[in-house]
Formats: sequence, C-alpha cells, structure tokens
Amino acid sequence: MSSSSPLIQPPRFVQSEVDLDASAVHTFAAAMREVAACDGDHPRELELIDAFEAQVPGPSGQVDLATLTTAAHKAAFLKSLVLVAFADGQVTDAERAIITRYADALGIDADTRTKAWTEVASALLSVFSGVRTYRSQVVALGESMGLDKSTIDSILG
Repeated sequence: MSSSSPLIQPPRFVQSEVDLDASAVHTFAAAMREVAACDGDHPRELELIDAFEAQVPGPSGQVDLATLTTAAHKAAFLKSLVLVAFADGQVTDAERAIITRYADALGIDADTRTKAWTEVASALLSVFSGVRTYRSQVVALGESMGLDKSTIDSILG
C-alpha cells in the first residue's frame, strides 16, 4: 500500500482489503450518490456515503471509472453501489439501471453481477443469523432481497 492511499476497511461482503487512493474513493462516493439520488435522497443512504467519503482528504469528485484499476476495485465498486440500493429498504428499477450501466462500462459479466447482489444481500441478512422469533418475516425479507430459500436458510442457521 502506498503512503498516499488510505486502506479502506472492507464490509463483510468484500473478501479482502481493497487499497484505494483518494480519487478512487471519490469515484465510489460520486457513483453512490447517483444511486442514492435517483429515487430521492434518503438519509440512510446519504449517511452511508458521507461516512465512507469522510475517510479521505479532498473535495467530492466526479465518477471517473479510470480510477478503478484492478478487478478488486471494480468488484468493491459494484458491491458499494448495491449496498446503497439496499440501504433505504427498497431497490428500485432506476437504481438497478444505474448499477447495470456502471457494470457494463466496467465490463463486469452477468454472473459476477448476480454474485455481487447475492453477497451484499447475504451480508445484510446475516445480522439476523440464528433468529427464531419472527423467522418468517426475516425469510420474506431475504426473498425480497432476491435470495433463494437455501441461501436464506444457510444464513439464518
């Protein structure tokens, strides 16, 4: 890791640390704001983005996909956008369209996209691991996030 680039602590859906420089972080944040704004600003989404971007110096920037130079950058970028889409509790067609547009621009294949959605949804649902009371409601939540029954069962235990 270079001394000019911060090490971002990965959420549970990112398998390893991703070394991003400030310009890449600002690209993430700008795209995340685009996803958040497409269906109206929601405080949870904006708080998530502000906390993420606050880790690096400099003003907010524009989306510059050229700052995403590795497969790990691209995967983390995609998962970050998916996380923002889930943040307000409902993924809209407009959010999916923006995420698809960026995935296309980065050359991310359909299987990798599906895996990203599943990994983020699984990480979010995992907070309910072991739940017994209201399990049917948690299962319904997982299904609404696009997870299949076997994945939900393995997450909830």
